[in-house]
Amino acid sequence: MYQLIKKALEPYSLGNKSLIIEKELHIGSWNNDLHYKIVADGKKFSARFIKSERSPNTVFGEITNNILFEQTKFCRFLINNQVPFMHLFPVSEDLPFTTIEIENESYRFILFEWIVGEHITHCDEYIAAEFGKMARKFHDISSLYKSSAFPKQSQLVGYSQFVDNLRNTVETSYISLENLKMVDEYLETTEYHIENAKAKQFDFIIQSDLNPLNIIWDENRKIKGIVDFESIGYSDRIEGLAWLIKWYSRTNGITSTEMSPIVANAFIKGYKINDFLCENDFDRLSSLIWLSGCINWNFVRNTIKVLETNNEEILKNHLDAYKQRGEKLLQLFPNK
Repeated sequence: MYQLIKKALEPYSLGNKSLIIEKELHIGSWNNDLHYKIVADGKKFSARFIKSERSPNTVFGEITNNILFEQTKFCRFLINNQVPFMHLFPVSEDLPFTTIEIENESYRFILFEWIVGEHITHCDEYIAAEFGKMARKFHDISSLYKSSAFPKQSQLVGYSQFVDNLRNTVETSYISLENLKMVDEYLETTEYHIENAKAKQFDFIIQSDLNPLNIIWDENRKIKGIVDFESIGYSDRIEGLAWLIKWYSRTNGITSTEMSPIVANAFIKGYKINDFLCENDFDRLSSLIWLSGCINWNFVRNTIKVLETNNEEILKNHLDAYKQRGEKLLQLFPNK
């Protein structure tokens, strides 16, 4: 990999004096990207190789060259509007990334300056409120950016595809009637929330995946930078808020299912959510919060594995755990 990174850096005129690969990042991620923290000629960078087919899961959108170009333009737009986003290190003014062949596969190679700081995934009221303020600023500024390059598609399309995937798996699996009944009941609840979360009109805005692993804080617990770019695209503000309320209510880390309504409320106040939500949006947002935690890719992948065991007790425990998670999620944002 050292030689590949060194070759990828040639158009940037970097790595001639020295190159150190400090760390491989995002090992075991859902995508096929290759991501590294490097030090080239004494300067730290985030170096990423982006494959065309990033995941076997078709629900996640692929990144075409046109979309990647637009994402880099949006990164610069954020910086120009005082959002502490990571700085792209382009090949040239007109060339934000380069391409390289790895084992007969074509990858886009993109470079960003490294932001030194820490991730805080154990949220408390202060962290939630602070990020609520930043998320509001991010969304307000993002709403000014217009583009024809990004597809406009609700997350509900992906949730419906997940439901279809599970129903197709059930149809081709040898499972008991009792197991079939449990899965059907869960998917019927999911379909209820999908229908409840629909809106006749979408105010699409540009936004990103603002989970705590993409936020850098300094030693004084002030936000220093936002480091995600590959998720940039159009999304509905309320759909984005559902994920943020879920993420920034977790008091025991990003992988924990422990969520605090008090901490969630601190985020909501920091964001000043009532400035733009109308009465009909509250019920819709509750369903979106439920969907964000109960029909995501982890649930689908794990449910398929459990179905392969055809063990009624394991399946019941699995679905019960997610039902309990759904109840906790609904408590984060009670209907007004």
